[in-house]
Amino acid sequence: MDKERGEAVLELTREILSKMADVDIRTVDISELTDLRDIKIDTSQPVEKKLESFAKQTRNVYVNRIGDYVVKVKFQESGSTIDDKMAEYLRRLSEIYL
Repeated sequence: MDKERGEAVLELTREILSKMADVDIRTVDISELTDLRDIKIDTSQPVEKKLESFAKQTRNVYVNRIGDYVVKVKFQESGSTIDDKMAEYLRRLSEIYL
């Protein structure tokens, strides 16, 4: 607990993050996962605050669900951004329908 602000302090050690990332989506109990549709993020906040808010609202930052579907994400330090990937996806969709 952050005594100055009265907030819970989130401590995600490398060990905890590693265990979260190692979850096998084929064997995970979907009822134990956080539905991403229930997570609320204040988009006006800086990235650090948005990530902290996301982590506080989920049981696992890597494995969640959307309805009946299990979703596992992987974070990368370099390479294409989410915007790049979305543009590529939309470009591919437009090629299919032309």
